[in-house]
Amino acid sequence: MKRNIACIIARTNSTRLPKKVLREVRGISMIEYIIRKIKRAKLVDDIYICTSTHSTDKILIDIAESLGVKAYAGSLDSIIDRMIDVGEIEKADNVIRITGDNIFTDEKYLDLMIKYHKKNHADYTRVENLPIGVTSEVISLKALKRCYTMMNPNESQYLLLYMFQPSKFKCQVLLPIVKHQQPQMTLTVDTPEDFERTKLITEAFPNKIVTLDDVLNFCKKNHLDHTIYKPNDIVKFPSNLEMTFKSFRTEIDARIEMAEKIYLKSDEY
Repeated sequence: MKRNIACIIARTNSTRLPKKVLREVRGISMIEYIIRKIKRAKLVDDIYICTSTHSTDKILIDIAESLGVKAYAGSLDSIIDRMIDVGEIEKADNVIRITGDNIFTDEKYLDLMIKYHKKNHADYTRVENLPIGVTSEVISLKALKRCYTMMNPNESQYLLLYMFQPSKFKCQVLLPIVKHQQPQMTLTVDTPEDFERTKLITEAFPNKIVTLDDVLNFCKKNHLDHTIYKPNDIVKFPSNLEMTFKSFRTEIDARIEMAEKIYLKSDEY
């Protein structure tokens, strides 16, 4: 049976929002909130917090133990090294990259990605046109090892740029149901303003782990305009590369066009 291992990528060294994964929403840390969501996925076999050997990150190892998930401490700067190490430890077929500041990672779409990744023998699967910070990435371990030879491992924070290359890998894109298509929207947590928005959303639902529908309806009802990227907003990448959000979306749309596409139906979600 194929093994699918979730790797939650997390450290405590954020410069714009120090120790952001430890900040609390509704009385628990953001990293715990993400873990609770991923535990609801049916096709994930194990969950790891993938962190570094730096002393300040040991608290993440302790959190993993307290929550009944696994942890791995590896390279300080190379995310791809950590993911490959975990994949080899677990003899995984696929590893799932989940960013520790993406508190609204959607577990239903995660299961759909794993389902179609396995069915179509993909190297790399993602959902596109969701808000930024909602989707994860399903990657075959073999393809990830091949990608490793093509890149600077210390730039693997931006693994999307290297794995989502349909000319080099069998890339598969799931396109979500219409009401969830919000590619200009961001729900990730990079800044103090992002964190305040996240608290506002989660505190509006005190007795549940929020769903994507909850989040989108709340943002629309309360006119949270600061969740929207404007065309000329700047997106930063490795080697001091910058581009406008409009240019970034143009590049991603070109890759989507080249990839294998699955159009999800309403009854699948």
